Amino acid sequence: MKYLIAIFILTTFTTHSLIAQPFGNDSPVRLRGYIRAMPGMQLDNDFSNPAINGLIHNRLNFRWDIADAVDLRIEGRNRLMYNEMYESIPGIEDFFDQDDGLIDMSWVWLSGDRWIGHTEIDRLYLNWSSENWRIRTGRQRVNWGINLVSNTNDLFNTYSFFDFDYEERPGADAVRVQHYISHLSSIEVAVSPAKDAEDMVAATKYVFNTRGYDIQGIAGYFRNRLALGGGWAGQIGEAGFKGEATWFYDLDEQEGISRSNIVAAAGFDHMFANGTFGVVEVLYNGGYERRPGEPIQVTQPLRPDNIMFSKYAITLSADHSFSPVFRGGMAVMALPDIDAAFLMPQLSYSLATDLDFQFTGQVFFGGDDTIFEEAGAGFFTSLNYSF
Repeated sequence: MKYLIAIFILTTFTTHSLIAQPFGNDSPVRLRGYIRAMPGMQLDNDFSNPAINGLIHNRLNFRWDIADAVDLRIEGRNRLMYNEMYESIPGIEDFFDQDDGLIDMSWVWLSGDRWIGHTEIDRLYLNWSSENWRIRTGRQRVNWGINLVSNTNDLFNTYSFFDFDYEERPGADAVRVQHYISHLSSIEVAVSPAKDAEDMVAATKYVFNTRGYDIQGIAGYFRNRLALGGGWAGQIGEAGFKGEATWFYDLDEQEGISRSNIVAAAGFDHMFANGTFGVVEVLYNGGYERRPGEPIQVTQPLRPDNIMFSKYAITLSADHSFSPVFRGGMAVMALPDIDAAFLMPQLSYSLATDLDFQFTGQVFFGGDDTIFEEAGAGFFTSLNYSF
């Protein structure tokens, strides 16, 4: 713990010295970010064998407005992690060091016993925009998802619902061209090349509005598979109604593996009169068990053609503001076909301007011989300073 405290203090002073430079709101150069200290405790699935872990998370977001229509973004995170389980996981440093982009921008600079030090750049792109056009090239987030939990249309950047400490979500090396036909319709083309052509992603998306619903259709190439899909966002009564689905088809037949599958999710969300925001979402994951193998950690993003650890998932969540500075929420996910469930309570309190405290619990139940059984339970507190 003394090393964690020392690194936290060092990072705090370093960041303060950076933001002390004249980067005001009117400056063409801006630096933003946060520093987060997050100690926690991990338990086995029977709530035994408590293990202490800790995290210092420093994020920096840099923007340079080069000209009226051109800007450069560089964003990334530095993490120092301590976990008693790391010493029992072979090759854990390789898990953190992996980078699927054209350029490796992930570095493990400390690895030993129970410690991992990791730095990664997840945004590095040049952006040009005009009234009706936007072109971005470089590492960026190409977010095509609509749902609040499972994004089956998100061909480029799937994320893990269980990774609560990464609200920015991953990026992809891509060239992206957007054309706004009107204020309610647009067309977009994105290409994410790869060192191996079978790993690249290229697709187009068309968005329009009809009868109060935003509709989108997507078509493209996803890692040697054809991808066709679409989604919608609208309302039924006072409740939001969202959904998306994608059909995937192998371009090359593989023995013993189904050539096609569908992944689809739909849900409702509603803001109640007392200030509670509720969500219910149902997922059908037709890619489950299509290919063997599981990720090392439950927070690792899965592919859009196999987006969950089960074939079905039902998620209920509620978030309530008890006061302007105090919020609480609960998310519950059931995975009936593997007899598993997930529970995540959260509390957050604003201690001062730019200083927030948060508690998060994650409890994984059931799922014999699955990653849920191995995940157990975790309880985390965090202190976050934003600048």
